[in-house]
Amino acid sequence: MFKRALLILVATLFMFLTPQNVVLANSLTDGDVTDIYQVYLTDGTKLFERTDVEVGDIYINTDFYEFVVIEVNDNTKTAIAKFSRAITPPKVDFNYINPTPIDTSNKMIAMYSTHNDESYVTGDGYDSVYGAGGIHDVAKKLKNAFISKGINCVYDETLHIPHDTSAYSRSNSTAKKLIESYSPNAIFDIHRDGASRKTYVSTYNGEEVCKVRIVVGKGNGNYQVNQEFALYLLSVAKELYPWLFLDIYFGSGHYNQALSNKAILFEMGSHLVEKGLVLKSVEPLAEVINIALFGTTINDEGDAIIGGNSVSNPTIDEYFKDENMPSKNSSGIIATIIVISIFIISGVVLAVYFTLKNNNLKNTKK
Repeated sequence: MFKRALLILVATLFMFLTPQNVVLANSLTDGDVTDIYQVYLTDGTKLFERTDVEVGDIYINTDFYEFVVIEVNDNTKTAIAKFSRAITPPKVDFNYINPTPIDTSNKMIAMYSTHNDESYVTGDGYDSVYGAGGIHDVAKKLKNAFISKGINCVYDETLHIPHDTSAYSRSNSTAKKLIESYSPNAIFDIHRDGASRKTYVSTYNGEEVCKVRIVVGKGNGNYQVNQEFALYLLSVAKELYPWLFLDIYFGSGHYNQALSNKAILFEMGSHLVEKGLVLKSVEPLAEVINIALFGTTINDEGDAIIGGNSVSNPTIDEYFKDENMPSKNSSGIIATIIVISIFIISGVVLAVYFTLKNNNLKNTKK
């Protein structure tokens, strides 16, 4: 009996102390991953894949066409989306005559990973581990890419495990601490997706490349501002590295993005993309962010000029600063205004009431 109990104990410890392989059955195929949602148009055309999909989620492709999820079947892991509108993206031009050099002095990028466990089957040997997974290596290389461009960067490796619905609540503390400690120009949550390899991998100029998905949370008060920032990133990237971004996905979560006007979640490929291929996307991503934030200006019409005159027009970084855009605490301000209005109205009502009451008393005495 004692030996049997000991064996059970050892087996249990082994399970918790070694990487937990979840979907290795899909690691050798480029086909659809069967345990995530496949999203189709009403005519049966496949639109995209995603680990979780809800009615109302929004998808914007690189042609700036917007689609909205209108139906989800949790049993078959399928969903239906319909075309919503064609978005007019920011116009992007280059200042070829006398481009302004990028000033990276006193610039700071902050990063963290809500889902620390995320890893890559080819490269890590597993798709998930209870601890710091392969996504940490990707984020650290991105950090070094920023530093090589003269930008200060901090990557907080605080663990927010387990990978559950409360992970974002735990990482919210990390994001707040980064913002309070470093006042970063932008803050990024670094993830990897759970889609098939073919979703993220394509061929560009004869070489395989791994794309990056931009994710914005509709469940935060900064949604519209985050969306505009994401559209500028995508627009600049299309001029510099047309293959880099897969799309922009708007999920129902908040993703801690109410904390900053320049908060973005990046999906760095999927668990089925070779880790080495994902790492090759890091330098182009850092380059796009660097040029977009600090080397691209926005004029009065909302057009972006790469290398534009930052004396007469704000850079994208300056344009999206909290004091220049709708406050990230807009919902709190609105609530405050409502409360103040209620007090004012209540005061007026009480003043009228007591005035009428006093008049009645005077008339009664007469």
